[in-house]
Amino acid sequence: MIISMNWLRDYVEVGDVDELAKLLTNAGMEVEAERSICGDVEGVIVGEVLSVKKHPDSDHLSVCVAHDGNAERTVVCGAPNVAAGQKVAWAVPGSKIGGHKISSKKLRGIESQGMILSKMELGINEDHSGIWVLPSDLDRGQLITDALPLADHVFEIDITANRPDLLSVFGVAREVAAATGASFHKPEIQFEPVGGAVDAKMSVRIDEPEWCPRYTGIIVNDLNILPSPIWMELRLNAVGQREINNIVDISNYVLHECGQPLHAFDYEFLAKSAVIVRRSAPGEIIVTLDDQERKLSGEELLICDGEKPVALAGVMGGQNSLVTSDTKNVFIESAFFQPANIRRTSKRIGLSSESSYRFERGIDIEGVVYGLHRAARLMAELGHGKVLPGYIDEYPRRHEALHVDVRTNRVNWILGTELLTPAVAGLLESIELSCEEKQKDVLTVEIPAFRVDIDREIDLIEEVSRLHGLDKITATLPASTGSAPIPKPLAILTERTKDIMVGMGFGEMISIGMTSPDSLDLFQSEPARYVTLRNPLTVEMSVLKNTLLPGLCRALSMNLAHQAEDAALFEVRRVYHCTGDDSLPDEPTHCAAILCGRREPANWSNSNDSVDFWDIKGAVEELFRSLGVSGLVKYTPCDSNPAYIPGSAAVIEFDGAPIGGMGRLAPGLMEKFEIEKDAYAFEIDISALSGRAMADPAFSPWSKFPGVVRDLAVVVDEAQAAQPMIDAIYGYNRELIRAVSIFDVYRGKGIDVHKKSIAFSVRIQSNEGTMTLKRINDLMKGVMESLESKFAAKLRN
Repeated sequence: MIISMNWLRDYVEVGDVDELAKLLTNAGMEVEAERSICGDVEGVIVGEVLSVKKHPDSDHLSVCVAHDGNAERTVVCGAPNVAAGQKVAWAVPGSKIGGHKISSKKLRGIESQGMILSKMELGINEDHSGIWVLPSDLDRGQLITDALPLADHVFEIDITANRPDLLSVFGVAREVAAATGASFHKPEIQFEPVGGAVDAKMSVRIDEPEWCPRYTGIIVNDLNILPSPIWMELRLNAVGQREINNIVDISNYVLHECGQPLHAFDYEFLAKSAVIVRRSAPGEIIVTLDDQERKLSGEELLICDGEKPVALAGVMGGQNSLVTSDTKNVFIESAFFQPANIRRTSKRIGLSSESSYRFERGIDIEGVVYGLHRAARLMAELGHGKVLPGYIDEYPRRHEALHVDVRTNRVNWILGTELLTPAVAGLLESIELSCEEKQKDVLTVEIPAFRVDIDREIDLIEEVSRLHGLDKITATLPASTGSAPIPKPLAILTERTKDIMVGMGFGEMISIGMTSPDSLDLFQSEPARYVTLRNPLTVEMSVLKNTLLPGLCRALSMNLAHQAEDAALFEVRRVYHCTGDDSLPDEPTHCAAILCGRREPANWSNSNDSVDFWDIKGAVEELFRSLGVSGLVKYTPCDSNPAYIPGSAAVIEFDGAPIGGMGRLAPGLMEKFEIEKDAYAFEIDISALSGRAMADPAFSPWSKFPGVVRDLAVVVDEAQAAQPMIDAIYGYNRELIRAVSIFDVYRGKGIDVHKKSIAFSVRIQSNEGTMTLKRINDLMKGVMESLESKFAAKLRN
């Protein structure tokens, strides 16, 4: 947003440049840049070109004879638009532009007495297509800075998306007046009565009142299409707008002045003297003012006449009704369009304009009539036209003023101030928020339509803090009880889990909680309901994650694409499960990890083995062991999880309930993420461990007595899982059996075809004394009997 200091001064008294820059920033409008217009121009005069002829030694230069008010001089000029009879800005020898002194200079053998300037050379705008042709009534020889109000200062300010009221000179002037105590005054306009003669000349019908709650229009006849007066031209140039003609320029002028986008149609091109506001048809075509053909989807709002589309509502007009040099009568449109629809339309067709920028943030629905009449009066004045009596105001969905209560004690409690109710009211009324004290120390505030960002008490408190001055609010320390807060169990568990994963060599990944439904579908065995966002920025961020695996797969794919082929990544964060009704979603905390590449770093002494299922399972086991819950965890083979390959996957159970899974990622899944190497992953709901896991592992003293290891090989059915057998061995005597592991699985000669041999290594140790041979043999005999009774296991000979 660009603001001209001269333009601002029309409506409010302002100080110097530095004061205004500070004031704007303190009011919430950060000044990103500022520059002076013609502030460093000295000695440039108004000259008159008397004659122009081609340079004898150049294809593009012209030799001009110009009069400086006292004498004729020769000037060499390269602009294509220079012509005899023009008044021009002439930097004569001795003048200065941007600190550079201008002198006489020979160009291709002909001496040039200075130079004729473009607007860009004067610092007015970026137009360097030709010289600046001045109004013909200026006296030649006078300083251009005396002849025209050129000296100005412009500020580029950053306006947040929630403050569309500041996207105009009026809006900024209102804030300046509130900050300085000066009065804000805008031009008073005589309004036409609704209806009248205009009804016989034009009809308006709104077919989509939800997208167009208000549409107004007025007709101006007998216009002369002329260049804009110099004061309007300079104002528009200062804010980066190019002048076109008086009618189009007035539309742009009013847009920047009061924030109301307008469009002027050539009345003669509006078939059947009608305007119809309707939805586009799928595949419908419109050619916009930029001469581009736009194919529409059926979700855009169109302004049509009785036969055809004439504008893409809120974005840009059409070529078939634009104002030309032959235009005599215009129909001016001033409307309010739903912000969300304009935003979607602008993004869908890839077209943004000054109008759409304002409409998609929200304009003042009650201000459309002022903008309409302001433009009509200016066109009548500058175009020598006549305003047809009356105006059209189709208003199917009237705006109802919002009233919000603000409590003085609440203001002071939040801000740490001691403001009285009249002071709070005075601050709010300074920005045109009317207040009424219906209860003691409670103000009922009527929110004007131009403040679309205010709908709660806290919004009003924010306004009070801003207007009172943040620098006047004393900094205080928050109240303290003197004791440190006790962390919640899940927070402790989350941090402990992260520490364990980092300790195992995994790198932590942090991602946002949003993703696309398509990426989540890859990890679901059946269609799932997701927690969806009401107004997502993109489809890729339209739902909340219910699993962390898509993000890890995407991160692994990026690592592989950058030749980082050995990856160990993890993430711990909340996920979101739809509860199936209108209540809030469940938000458990998950830990997920992914492994790919070599088991050990590349080194001459290390093996080049790749990670496998047992590496990811080992990471899971170590996590549970470090959390002190390994005794409550079981692993069950799983063939139904679409994320993993059947036969290389397991369900992770905690205390009898499933809390996650692990395995080798399925080839189809890896193809979707462009992962060309085997990868293994796990995901666990660690919320299920809260209150059961130890924040830090407890120390258990080592036994003073020697231990012994015995091997036990048994033959069982081929389908028998090993984990239940390990649990049974531990369960026989947990005090003496310290460790159980499998060291061999055999199928083949000597073993029945439907059987297999599993060999266990059992470590036995007591805390009370040295184990005798008899006690060890009795223990192993009991273990064998337990396996035989529970699993029909036979001791292998």
